[in-house]
Amino acid sequence: MDINPKIAETIVSNIKGVLKHEINLFDTSGTIIASTDKSRIGTGHDGARLAVALKHTIAIDNEHQFEGAKNGINVPVMINGSVVAVIGITGKRSEVEPFGNIIKKMTEILIRENIEQVTRFDRRMTMSNLINILTSSSQDPGLIDYLSSVLHLDLDRPKFVIVGHGQTHDNTITAQNNRFNALSELFHEMPQSLFSMDTQEIRMLIDKEDVHDLTSFLRTTQEKLAESDHDVFRFGIADPASSCEAYPHQYEQACEAANWLQFSHEQSIAYYHDLDYGVFIASIPAAEAKRFVDHVFNGLDEQQIEDFHTTFAAYRDFNGSIIHAANKLFLHKNTLQNRLNKIASVTGYNPRILKDYTVLDTAFTLRSYLKQTSPSYPSEKAV
Repeated sequence: MDINPKIAETIVSNIKGVLKHEINLFDTSGTIIASTDKSRIGTGHDGARLAVALKHTIAIDNEHQFEGAKNGINVPVMINGSVVAVIGITGKRSEVEPFGNIIKKMTEILIRENIEQVTRFDRRMTMSNLINILTSSSQDPGLIDYLSSVLHLDLDRPKFVIVGHGQTHDNTITAQNNRFNALSELFHEMPQSLFSMDTQEIRMLIDKEDVHDLTSFLRTTQEKLAESDHDVFRFGIADPASSCEAYPHQYEQACEAANWLQFSHEQSIAYYHDLDYGVFIASIPAAEAKRFVDHVFNGLDEQQIEDFHTTFAAYRDFNGSIIHAANKLFLHKNTLQNRLNKIASVTGYNPRILKDYTVLDTAFTLRSYLKQTSPSYPSEKAV
């Protein structure tokens, strides 16, 4: 394996912090790729090459000289039985030789940590790329096959498509890594499932055979995320996808369910097929929803609509009871009736007529939903 020069510099710096000697890190060709003496980077010698070939420490002193080498020791660094680098310590052999095994172990630990970090990052990116392609309307079958093979996934096995939308309190890199680590721990024993995440969304493809109780698993996930950074996520679940072609549609349904949960706060976990009013509201394209809202409230400014909504919501929450609605708003019942009449005269829809009530309720709900899910609303009106 090849060690990245930046990683090599980090390893040398860490070792230099505990040892007051010149440190050189060689690659397997015997070339120095990191050193406490910058002038030596790019040079090499046969002592390091011999350490690679023989897989044991090579000492350099007055009796054992190599061209271009200084006195010291060259210690091969082993990973899984293979030499991956050579660490050189410059100084009198009698002074530096006792440190050989310690430095070898330190270097191996640092390299293993780097390998694990790179492996985790590669898997993270591979999972993210695969989910992005699977949920896209324009899929690349060749790339899907390649990425799924890298992850050892069988995409012919049905997988639930789950989307989590949340309120995150900290979007620093550290916080995002905490979320990723929490999810990685949960998915550790789920070989046929995968996930990806960004600051506000978590996407999961969970194999039906990997979990016994999906709802319980998601509740545990919510608890772990709350423990890591006090994050609150709500999860929408679509029916399992049994083919690559099904993922875009299932992802869209899971998004709609998650959006509705985030808007309504009625539940924190729900299947798309269990939603009622939410299926209707969340599935309307934003442009059509804006057009409908603009039609119902044509010519009204935002404050007027807000005032009407306050009156209407109280009337709705008390099932049309004028007295109870008026009490909630600290109004006389005649004042509330006048406000309902004004809604009817200005919009053309009378809250006390069932057909008109349905139109107003839908318009108010869609408007609130758009304000949460469409950042540009209401500054951009439908055309």
